[in-house]
Amino acid sequence: MELNEFLKSAITDYDNLVETDFLNKAHQIYNAYATYPCPLPKAEHPYLLGIVFSKFAKYYAKDINIYTSIIENALFCYIKVIKNSESISERQCAAIRMILLIDDNEWVMKGIARKFCEKHRQELFGFPFYDETYDYERDILKSIEKYCNKCSSTACKQSYISHAEMQHFLSIKKSLDIPFDLFKNPTRLTKYPNQVFELFSEHITDIINTLYLRRITALLNN
Repeated sequence: MELNEFLKSAITDYDNLVETDFLNKAHQIYNAYATYPCPLPKAEHPYLLGIVFSKFAKYYAKDINIYTSIIENALFCYIKVIKNSESISERQCAAIRMILLIDDNEWVMKGIARKFCEKHRQELFGFPFYDETYDYERDILKSIEKYCNKCSSTACKQSYISHAEMQHFLSIKKSLDIPFDLFKNPTRLTKYPNQVFELFSEHITDIINTLYLRRITALLNN
């Protein structure tokens, strides 16, 4: 079976609640990219891969290392589509799915955002990064969502986005459309979503291309 057909069949299994078949395929897909150097940057069909990783991630929500690695894969795939796909519809849909991914996985996304803040504190803030409240992380994620919202459109035709997912996106979109308030957003990062997204893109790409034990660990389907 061709890769794109295999990915589509995994997504169909998930949508049709055929959990055993989905998990069998999702484990095969994840393990194919759990090697070093990671073949994900050269992988075909990043949009479909992103969907599979997004749906697979919560099955490992109790293991922060694996959960994080799967989410990083999904982020990388969606970012690659947003930046490079020749299909306008695919870019729009990837932007919508990235917003849903951030919103649906807040706990692990704040951890990813914290590592990003620590690495790029000078470019982002111009001063040392100290935060115990996760306010900066929320600001980062909101800024990324704002960029994705700008790239998105509700006029998607072939998207694999369900009605329920689209309604969820539209509810998030309402909060993103609220005008920027300097007094409620003192870090002001949400005024520069393009720059934040570009830095975040570089950060995720570095993670994908760096040797981490958690990223090269094959998963057993139990």
